[in-house]
Amino acid sequence: MSRILFVDDEPLILNSLEKRLRRRRPEWEVHFASCGADAEALLHDHEFDVVVTDMRMPGMDGATLLAIVRREQPESFRIVLSAHMGRDTQLRALPVTHRFLSKPCVPDELERVLQQALELRERFGNPELHRLVGEVRQLPSPPRIFHEVSKLMSDPRTSLKQIAGVVDKDPAIAARLLHVANSAFFGIRRQIRTTVEALNWLGVDLVRKLVISSELNRKMKGASDDLLQSVQTHALLTARIASRLVDAQQSSVVATGALLHRVGLLVLASAQPARLAKVEALVKAGRSQAAAEREIFGFTHADVGGHLLNLWGLPLDIVEAVANHLEPQLPDRSGALDIAGAVHVGSRLATAAIRRGSAYVEPHDLHLDESYVEATGIGAQLRDWCLAAHHHHLDMQSEASP
Repeated sequence: MSRILFVDDEPLILNSLEKRLRRRRPEWEVHFASCGADAEALLHDHEFDVVVTDMRMPGMDGATLLAIVRREQPESFRIVLSAHMGRDTQLRALPVTHRFLSKPCVPDELERVLQQALELRERFGNPELHRLVGEVRQLPSPPRIFHEVSKLMSDPRTSLKQIAGVVDKDPAIAARLLHVANSAFFGIRRQIRTTVEALNWLGVDLVRKLVISSELNRKMKGASDDLLQSVQTHALLTARIASRLVDAQQSSVVATGALLHRVGLLVLASAQPARLAKVEALVKAGRSQAAAEREIFGFTHADVGGHLLNLWGLPLDIVEAVANHLEPQLPDRSGALDIAGAVHVGSRLATAAIRRGSAYVEPHDLHLDESYVEATGIGAQLRDWCLAAHHHHLDMQSEASP
């Protein structure tokens, strides 16, 4: 049985929710509170899988309440269900909120989000994983990207495409922009899958505030700049490679999935650096990344990234690509890479290219599972892809040189 808490100071809304959700009993145990103080008292008596709160309430507002929920029950899925809020209020709520829904909310849409959240908990069933992801405020970013984006945004001649080009170098900032852009508060009737789309909807002013808040948070994180740079370099190279393994129709979504595919490593590096170092030692000794992470954590960085991006409301195809990039599912038909498969192969190509340096990448460097290669029918293309990955890596090194 799942336990859900709704908090709102409008009795009509709580009564409507109670009537609507009666039919979900006993599958869902639903509790209601008319103010933040009553909700806080309920937190002491129950553990909630989901907390849904209004933002503007007398006394304790929604952001303050969700900060308490994050501290006391970090594994809970935290949703703001509120009418229009100012940008500053949204930014204050952002670090403690997984999903934003706008009032009035279609009842079917609310139930869909709740059902998805609860199914997500079932899929990523490790309680430690829930707590780890639930405590995330922001993802750390290298300082160079912050300064580069800030400089561009201060120039009125800069285009959104130019800003997106810099944002796409950093998985942390890109993930946060997509999180906010997919919020219901901006009235977007479709899901946003690329940073250019996100920038177009959010506008430069809000993006500047988001980037600044990311930088302030970065200074409090434990992840080293070397690791952040490593994740960033690998993600950017993977995006370049993977987006060219599929047709043009899928390339932009694959590029986004590739850019974000290692965000789980940023979470682990920030929250558990000592344990991540043990993983790295096991990998150097010959263990696979997935096996080493499961031995040390009980889950993988792909699980962490998929869980986080799903909580943040990113499109499901991108979530699946991130969650499955270490161990993609076999395709329905031979000769076709789906989005997760393209990110998986692109990541292996990027890893091999970085490891080999100036030397050419060979198919055996990829350590791809033979059954996966056979099922996808990509064996004949691997040598060409390896050559392309080598050239993409050299191009990136050249671009980075002063």
